Amino acid sequence: MKKITFLLSLLLASAGVTASAQNAFEASNAPSNGSWASGTKWYKMTLGGKYLSAYNTDHNGSLLDNSATADGAGAYWCVVGDETNGYKFYNRAAGPNKVFGIVSAFTNDYNDVTRASFYTSATVSASSEVGTTFDLGLYANTTSNEYHVKLHGAGNYYWNQRGKYLGYWNSSAATNKGVDGSKVKFSAVELSEVEAADNVSAEAFKTALSEKITAAKALLDDNKVGYYSQAAIAKAQTVLDATASTAADYYFAKIELKPNAPKAGVLYRIKSANSAFKTTTKVIYHDGATPKWGNENVTNASQYWFIEPYGSFCYKLQAIDSKLYLNSASQLSATPNYVEIASTPGLVNIRVLGAAMLHAEGHNGGQGNEGNVIAYEESAHIFGQEGGPSSWTIVEATLDEAKQMRVSEEGTPEKYEGGLLVGTFDERKAKAFNNKISSSATMEDVLNLVNTDLPAVVTVDVNKYYRLVCVSPKTGNKDADNKASDPTYTTLTRGTNNVVTAPFSKGNVDQIWKFEKTEGGYYLKNMNGNGYLNNVRAGDARANLVGTPSDKFEIKEGSISTQKALHVVGEHDKQCLFAENHPNEPTKGDPYAVCGWYDVNSRPDYSNGAWAWKLVEADDIEVALNTVESKSYATAYLPFGVSAVSGAKAYTAAEPANGQTVMTETANFAKETGVLLVSDEAADKAVLTIGDVEGATNTSALKGTLLAKDITGAQTKYLVFGKNKANETEVGFFEPSTTVTSIPANRAFFADAEGSAIALNFGNVTAVNNVVAGNANVNAPIFDLTGRRVVKAVKGGLYIQNGKKYIVK
Repeated sequence: MKKITFLLSLLLASAGVTASAQNAFEASNAPSNGSWASGTKWYKMTLGGKYLSAYNTDHNGSLLDNSATADGAGAYWCVVGDETNGYKFYNRAAGPNKVFGIVSAFTNDYNDVTRASFYTSATVSASSEVGTTFDLGLYANTTSNEYHVKLHGAGNYYWNQRGKYLGYWNSSAATNKGVDGSKVKFSAVELSEVEAADNVSAEAFKTALSEKITAAKALLDDNKVGYYSQAAIAKAQTVLDATASTAADYYFAKIELKPNAPKAGVLYRIKSANSAFKTTTKVIYHDGATPKWGNENVTNASQYWFIEPYGSFCYKLQAIDSKLYLNSASQLSATPNYVEIASTPGLVNIRVLGAAMLHAEGHNGGQGNEGNVIAYEESAHIFGQEGGPSSWTIVEATLDEAKQMRVSEEGTPEKYEGGLLVGTFDERKAKAFNNKISSSATMEDVLNLVNTDLPAVVTVDVNKYYRLVCVSPKTGNKDADNKASDPTYTTLTRGTNNVVTAPFSKGNVDQIWKFEKTEGGYYLKNMNGNGYLNNVRAGDARANLVGTPSDKFEIKEGSISTQKALHVVGEHDKQCLFAENHPNEPTKGDPYAVCGWYDVNSRPDYSNGAWAWKLVEADDIEVALNTVESKSYATAYLPFGVSAVSGAKAYTAAEPANGQTVMTETANFAKETGVLLVSDEAADKAVLTIGDVEGATNTSALKGTLLAKDITGAQTKYLVFGKNKANETEVGFFEPSTTVTSIPANRAFFADAEGSAIALNFGNVTAVNNVVAGNANVNAPIFDLTGRRVVKAVKGGLYIQNGKKYIVK
């Protein structure tokens, strides 16, 4: 690579500033074949006045920037690259095979949580999270040759002191002259000085490594997180025994001798390391939505966890039975949060990133028996070194323990009006799992059962439909007669102007919703008309529906697993969907309107309030049938597919011809398909199972409407289903009278069809329920529908005889 010289006098020329020669620096050629390039230029670097040194790296491998002085090889740096392609930083102690990089967990967070350390090319190529190439820029109007350094080609990710670590500050304010925490300076040093420092502190580092190996051997256990594996100890011992080892070798061997970290695809149990619990082992478990601690019980599936890597230094903590993740110390959610696990010999500390450590609330000095897990720590406590009720041991479950795991079979899955509730479970799967787990021969068998057969708590599925029933609607308001609001108005419903609550009804398609996943939450879509829930705000706001998604919701878990709150992402916690119920305010929209609210002071969780909702899987819809003679009928036009029909038969219609339409029975149909439902037993309703069947298409000539359709002045353009006014024992599609000004929602009809009536051809039964009867005058003349007499009727044709329509069979 061509060597590029950066003389600060040139860089600062446009600002009229003269740089001192001692602070000029040059970019070096890249190391190759494990060696530094000839002529490599070395510098000491400070950030905010404090030296950056590889020898300030902590036990997690994170570079510290809190040193006022710097000695040894770790204090020397070289820079490789150019202004166009960016620069890389190498450290003398870390060696020519490792490049300096910063790992970022949150790439869009203003206060970015990062870790800066040294990475091999293999590590960097395997992770897009490691930033190793940077841009350098001079601060404006400076006479001190002060630089700001940011991630190459990436917005405002500037080097900064983030607590005691070097990390990113995601803000253009880092370039302001007065911001000391992002100021980087270079001081050139001679090669002879660098070489002389290569083995400084070698004996001290060797002694520290030896002491750590001894401590690790006392905590040898390959199956416990926070303990040490034999392989890790052996690797460190090799460095200690090698005669060619340098100070840097000893130093980094000590850093790399780490306690066991959690592994993906392993069943773990999280036990308390609080020595005050003397008689009974305590563990972390959950009760559906809330993490708890209590007595160890290997049969309880809620005491087993998966701990999966999440980013480069964090984890996802997942309950194996509910499949929910730790989102905060006190809440499990379908959405994972970053969890940090810091090990110190014999124990670990756990925290959700940015929060306090997981703590056994109510431990009572070891006398407590069970309680909630909370986020708690005193200011003097150090994450990774805290004992007591904030300390835990993460242990791999044994095969014998896992084979004893059981899922409760008591009761049945909780339902509301026949629909399965989000937050409950499948009883049949529980029984099947319990029958299989005890005969597992290997841990692989256990994991297969856990991943495929263990019943998960029902969570929101973007492929399903839901009804939202408010648990406890607000009833303090008065209606026009000074009576309390009707508490039966509980189900989220499309209203005329706004979104409202209305009595639960399986026949009300306006109560069917779908969750659409988007980044960071869900959009909530009303299926009847395809509008999105919007304007969920406190005060005088009224929630409504809009055509383009706007409000994004996250599902909040309360202390009751089947009660959820829908919080508007990015808004204050009070912006939760709330059953306002204002029957006395129709001038502001619809009565029983909903808005946004959450009384955080009087309600510590998201349960048992007008913001608490049961999310009910909408498996079916009911359609009321109208009786005519010995049968009952209705049309339907729905915003989702139907996989099965019970209580009636469903028919699609062919394009009308000669005043009739051929009806074809169908077992299922696609969304927005006009159908006629017919019950030969005169049932009062048909039950339609919601579900899109693969390959189902709309083959019906019947049109329809999802919302009520205004036909004022256009009645002649439509034929709607009903009884023949001339003979009310006959049904068909007829032109509505001028007094009919709208077609109800979710009904099917013919549009722009010829004539004022259409008969129904079921093959051997006419729509008017008439064939040539045995006691009729069979010799009477026969006419077609235009009134012309015919000599011979053709099979399947529609004719008039004895004043009645009939189809020749």
